[in-house]
Amino acid sequence: MQAASCTIVVPTLHLTDETGALDIAATRRYAEAASRGWVDFFLLNGSTSRGDLLTPDERAAVLDVWLDVDGPTRLLTCTWSADDLRIARDRHITPMAALTAPDRAGAQQILESLPAGSTIYSHPALLGWPFTAELATWARTAGHLPAGGKLAKIQPSEIREIHSAAPDFAIWDGSSRRIRESIAAGAAGVVATPLTAILSDLPPRSLALVQPAVDAVQADLDRLPLREAKRRWLLDQVVG
Repeated sequence: MQAASCTIVVPTLHLTDETGALDIAATRRYAEAASRGWVDFFLLNGSTSRGDLLTPDERAAVLDVWLDVDGPTRLLTCTWSADDLRIARDRHITPMAALTAPDRAGAQQILESLPAGSTIYSHPALLGWPFTAELATWARTAGHLPAGGKLAKIQPSEIREIHSAAPDFAIWDGSSRRIRESIAAGAAGVVATPLTAILSDLPPRSLALVQPAVDAVQADLDRLPLREAKRRWLLDQVVG
């Protein structure tokens, strides 16, 4: 199997200066280096970079950097508010709406509010009500099925169930530990967070080479107990 036979989504980071403020110039240099690679989609302002802690204006500034560097085609932006959705729409960037609702009714309301062609981010531990086969069935029959989404903490059996319930929904497994197994279960691709560390030095686009590269970085990440430590480690790899 070639990596080209599945979608590879890679989260990006925003860089900051010594005061912790968003560093637009450094973020632009990072985007320029990353954009030379073969990645299918760059995921901006996601939980990997703690994009939820930025203001809507700061998230918009990150989008503008990447738009200027690479254009909208390969960009996904995690949206945390109605303002984020508007900003993404105005820039013709595909939104990835965070499912932050605490219950199914709230998750349904989020899905009802999304523009056509939107994607979603589901993470039962970090966010809220997850995108399950049951919710996928409701969304399909109600006419509110997103185009696809990043589904974190999901098992192959759940991938199969969701794919069966909504075949037109592109499942991007939030884990890249088992790319072949995820694709075999019905996923359209994976979100490969470990590749964030090596965006400027990716292996050739072959799963036989991509999976070992992912595994090597994942092994380093697994040694760190907390999400913030993992994020800091990824940043350290980027800035050297």
